[in-house]
Amino acid sequence: MKWNPGRWTRLPSPLNRMEGKLFIVFLFLIILPIGALSYISAERYTDSIERNTITYVSQISDTMISKLDDYMEDMKKISIIPSYLDEIKEGLKISNKYYEMLPMHQNDPDRIVDDSRGGLSGEELQLLRRVEGSIYFLNNIKSSGSNSVYLFDRYGHYYFTTKSDGIRKDLTSVYEEWKALAYAQHGTPVLVSTQEVSGRSGSRYVFSVVREIIDTNFESLGMIAVDANIDVIENIVKDLDDATQGSTLIVDNTGRVVFDSEKKFLAQNMQSSELLRQASGESGSFHTNIDGESVLSIYRESRNTGWKIFVTIPQGNLMGDAMRIRNVTVASAIAITGFALFISMIFTFTLTKPLRSLVRLMKKVQTGNLDVTFPVKGRDEIGVVGGAFNRMIDRVKSLLHDVYMAGRRKNEAELEALQNQINPHFIYNTLESIRMTAVINDDSEVSDMAQLLGKLLRYGIGSGTEKVSLAMELEHLEMYLQLLNYRYGDNRFELRMPDGNVDMNMPIMKLLFQPIVENAVYHGMDETKPKMTIRLKYDEAGADRLFTISDDGVGMDQAALRRLRSTLNNRERKQSEGGGGIGLRNVNERLKLRFGEGYGISIDSELGVGTNVTVKIPIEPSKGGRIHG
Repeated sequence: MKWNPGRWTRLPSPLNRMEGKLFIVFLFLIILPIGALSYISAERYTDSIERNTITYVSQISDTMISKLDDYMEDMKKISIIPSYLDEIKEGLKISNKYYEMLPMHQNDPDRIVDDSRGGLSGEELQLLRRVEGSIYFLNNIKSSGSNSVYLFDRYGHYYFTTKSDGIRKDLTSVYEEWKALAYAQHGTPVLVSTQEVSGRSGSRYVFSVVREIIDTNFESLGMIAVDANIDVIENIVKDLDDATQGSTLIVDNTGRVVFDSEKKFLAQNMQSSELLRQASGESGSFHTNIDGESVLSIYRESRNTGWKIFVTIPQGNLMGDAMRIRNVTVASAIAITGFALFISMIFTFTLTKPLRSLVRLMKKVQTGNLDVTFPVKGRDEIGVVGGAFNRMIDRVKSLLHDVYMAGRRKNEAELEALQNQINPHFIYNTLESIRMTAVINDDSEVSDMAQLLGKLLRYGIGSGTEKVSLAMELEHLEMYLQLLNYRYGDNRFELRMPDGNVDMNMPIMKLLFQPIVENAVYHGMDETKPKMTIRLKYDEAGADRLFTISDDGVGMDQAALRRLRSTLNNRERKQSEGGGGIGLRNVNERLKLRFGEGYGISIDSELGVGTNVTVKIPIEPSKGGRIHG
């Protein structure tokens, strides 16, 4: 088989394109170096934080151990005082001699456990006052910490002085343990680890120093025990926990917990725990898991007390800054990588950018937005397609405009036809009125009526605008009622204008009220009444104007009212079908064509009372002055 160098350098099909080649360059020259650099930097920074934390915590732990050692030394110094004070020694000697002479059944230390000292003899009470008075000052040597001092004679009878929490209730049970520890050391103080004790105010945790009291002639006089509340250690440790955001554990040389800042293991024996097994030597650090959480544990041992201090810091708290730095580093690496990718791929994306732009414009057109234009920058295939797209959009916009104008012209034609439908009907009735007046009266009233008719005709069929002012419409309505009064007799009809401050310049549709009044006269006039009153009322409701034309005519029953309302709503009904309400229907259709289906007229009527017709139109701004038709 003949070797072909080009065969081995030929890449798979997807990577043979420009995008694939740029990706390989980007991968080996940018992504891998930046990724490796970011990882190494983060790891080194993490190690640096851990080393600095261990050094810092170790220094603070040494300081804390020094404070605890000083406090223990103070307690040991307090415990040695009775060996040098004759008053205390003399009291113990008297106590030993007194109880030595008592029978066995009376020599019971439990008889004086009660604080009230009830049931004691006078000699016993005198002995208590003397011994406890001699040790009272011991509890005030230190300003804080030591809560109780207990003095025992050789027979276990104890005397005490306390600061706050009262006598502990387990003195009888712990006496033998303390005695064995203290007497075994022959006057050397012994440190007793933390115990949970009960007092007057509840349970508490204390640690103690016990010492045998020996006279100058090496005679054992008894024992002293000094209790210190665990709060002493807590006050020293608090600053350390705040600084490390961790927790502190102190255990004695037997594995018993002296202090636990989380209060989980106080007074428990942890000799077999994993934490103590890994703590070999006087100081060091190690990683372990506590309750499923990874922690860094740093420990130091006190040479004076043999206590070990463990500071455990959760990895999340320890590495918080490192994680933030790592995140910033990763974000920076991603940003640099993204910028390099953008530069590498920009030429490829340049070819597809115009096509993507055209697709976005097409999506906008799909939503109904036709105000888009594709920027044609060349005569290539994209430019040809873009030009065709622009021409198509222009054609669609032109067709939509034509449809809109056709619809608008249709509405205007309908309005004009409706208006012309009213005028011949009105002219017919008015001319009939003039004819009848001329036959009956044969006087000058015909001249006045003709003049009024001319004004009405000029107002009704005059060209100009569809809108007029309210003042012009009311003037037209008054002339119409004046003609009606000529026809039916003077003062037959009375028009009452709206009360209140009404803007007479407000624009309204021409011939709005006259067809309504005409319908009221011809269909509602009561021949039995000498006069018919027509009232015009004006109100505003939100963004709408309401004109109500009321008459006191014959009214309608409910059946007739329903038929009339049906006639108004049936827009397909023609005038040739007969029946009343032609003028009302025309006005209603004009309003709906002009303002929309939400506007028009509504009718209410009661037989024998009258009819109310309400016209609803939107509020339109006044032009300031009269509007001429």
